[in-house]
Amino acid sequence: MLFTIGNAQMKRGLGFMFGSRGGGFIYSGQWQVKPDLFTGFETRLYDIKNDEELPVYNYYTGQYQNVGDQALFMVPVFATVKWLPFEGKIANNFSPFVALKLGPVLAVDGKEEFQKWSKRWGKASTMATYGGQIVFGILFLQRGGSSISPSIGYEFLPMGSEVDGRNNYSGAAINITFNMSPKRR
Repeated sequence: MLFTIGNAQMKRGLGFMFGSRGGGFIYSGQWQVKPDLFTGFETRLYDIKNDEELPVYNYYTGQYQNVGDQALFMVPVFATVKWLPFEGKIANNFSPFVALKLGPVLAVDGKEEFQKWSKRWGKASTMATYGGQIVFGILFLQRGGSSISPSIGYEFLPMGSEVDGRNNYSGAAINITFNMSPKRR
């Protein structure tokens, strides 16, 4: 299944992100509209960790438990613009880039006092806000048109009101995305 913008085919990507407030998984789509410009989208499942959260070994049960657990995750859906200022000027299949990502963020706040999944997330409160990210990275081209794209930047996640003791979850973020070529042989 391919989506097109003009003659550009969508490249889908999967990846991981690690931030100063937690980590998660990335799904993205991008279209190359010029040799040095990509547009697209990115959505994530971002698990937020508490500053004091620690895994502790329970000698009676023989299992690890999280102490200070925070039941909060976010789902950002960002529109993205990626600019490659040195495209075609550097050899060896890599291109530095700058990307700007903006869009809505859904925050889902579960009940920390419950360990059972249905009780924790059954009637979780939700909040919609906005967010963004600015990143700097390198696009490593692979055979067949796929690419690996590590980047580092800053994520803006203001909440507007207090959610689990904070009204702002902004911080540094590291993304690693594996983009697959739409061409199949």
